[in-house]
Amino acid sequence: MRLGAGGWILACCVVMMSGSALAVSLSASLKNYYAEFEIVLQCEEQAQLSEADADAAEAAIEEIEAYYLKKDPSIDKDHLLKQAVADKDEGFRILARSGVSGLRPYCRQSLHELLTKAKEIGPVASGQ
Repeated sequence: MRLGAGGWILACCVVMMSGSALAVSLSASLKNYYAEFEIVLQCEEQAQLSEADADAAEAAIEEIEAYYLKKDPSIDKDHLLKQAVADKDEGFRILARSGVSGLRPYCRQSLHELLTKAKEIGPVASGQ
């Protein structure tokens, strides 16, 4: 199959767009994991999770962060951290308005998400 000049331009645009879409996807994913970590930290402050849970979450987010930043070093970490705090705050506001009693399940789910992702990327990050 032969492509004309227009076909090659279109093909190049598709390749460039998919690369930028990947970067956006990586940023969005990392922001979500940052938000999960922020939730765990607040849960520890509110005595919903233990210090050991928070330490495990910190180790997990460090591994997750290294993985995503290795894939795309252009990710603006500081901007994502600010967005993650806003997301965390909004999540807690929603929970407060919904009348949910007890944050522990919400806290445990955030911890679980971090630990699961770190375990998932562990072999990938180490090249196994």
